[in-house]
Amino acid sequence: MTFTAPFIEFAFLHPGAHEEFIAAVRAHGLKASFHEDAIGTGAMIVRVSEEGLTPDIQDTLEALAQKLDEESQDWADSMDDVRLSAVGIVVHLSNGTQSLARVDPNMMRRILSVLSPDELGQFVAKIADAVENPDDSPICESLHA
Repeated sequence: MTFTAPFIEFAFLHPGAHEEFIAAVRAHGLKASFHEDAIGTGAMIVRVSEEGLTPDIQDTLEALAQKLDEESQDWADSMDDVRLSAVGIVVHLSNGTQSLARVDPNMMRRILSVLSPDELGQFVAKIADAVENPDDSPICESLHA
């Protein structure tokens, strides 16, 4: 399923966690699709259409995603496979490609304790845009523009 409307993405490492999340999305009457992470981390990426997504529903889904992530971390910590304790942020580039930025799992937990996954994605997108389109003008100019 491909969405023409904007969507938000969630990543799940624990096998089956994405299925529980999709069931919750659909229970709210929203459309969702999923695919395996193209970069090969083994994660399942769930896309949720923003059509019909209210701030309350988004908060509920983000809380569920956080809960599933915490459960996944407990599962990953119990495994011997180092790959399962790795965390990455997919950075989408303007030419349509993507890159995986590997991040220390403890650092990611700290970041996600104050930012929602959507806020983190917006932050990363701003950094990627700044790298691809450098702007050396003073920051005060952009604040008043």
